[in-house]
Amino acid sequence: MSKKNILIVDDDRTTASIMQLHLNNFGYNVPGIASSAKEAIHMARDMEPDLVLMDIRLGEGADGIDAALAISKHMNIPIVFVTAYSDSKTLRRAKIVNPAGFINKPLRESDLKTTIEFAINSKQKMVNKNLKGASIGKVLGETYKLTPAEIRVMTMLMEYPELKSTANALNICVSTVRTHLKHIYRKTNTNSKVMLLREIASGPVAKLINKQLNGKTNFKNWANFTDS
Repeated sequence: MSKKNILIVDDDRTTASIMQLHLNNFGYNVPGIASSAKEAIHMARDMEPDLVLMDIRLGEGADGIDAALAISKHMNIPIVFVTAYSDSKTLRRAKIVNPAGFINKPLRESDLKTTIEFAINSKQKMVNKNLKGASIGKVLGETYKLTPAEIRVMTMLMEYPELKSTANALNICVSTVRTHLKHIYRKTNTNSKVMLLREIASGPVAKLINKQLNGKTNFKNWANFTDS
């Protein structure tokens, strides 16, 4: 199963580095660190992380709550606030975001680990609940944040693992399939078709897909295909 990606947003580089060290030790991946609200919004959009650890005070300009509101409005990414400020006015504003959790500074490793696990597990349970009875395409799209075009390529690859066969079935060229695959690899934390199919076969959507197809998909055979 692929590692979960967690975006860190904090204008204090020391604190951000400590959080990154802890996250790596917990088994998570940190694709980037943002130090401003604007940077956080752009990175969340480009990287599509599984979780954002958001500091509230980010220096001049927009703060972490502003950034969290923008991210929540356009992306289904849980936010955990990490802050040294807990006054009533700040908390009232933060609650509007409906955050997945709060972590007080100074950081404690146990609080960080527990809050992140709870937030990610809660998100996965919600995804599974929303996907109950959903189509395979929706399962793939919601779980890996795939676009409609990427869903079509991924779904067809499950039936026709060779790229040429997938391209013919979708009436597109092989180079277009490869372009979509590059984006799919990034979103699933894989780097080859074999790794991608193994991720699908062992990842969070495997049981749902098997149920949808009544066990007709032979995941084991996928490992025999090359990336051609």
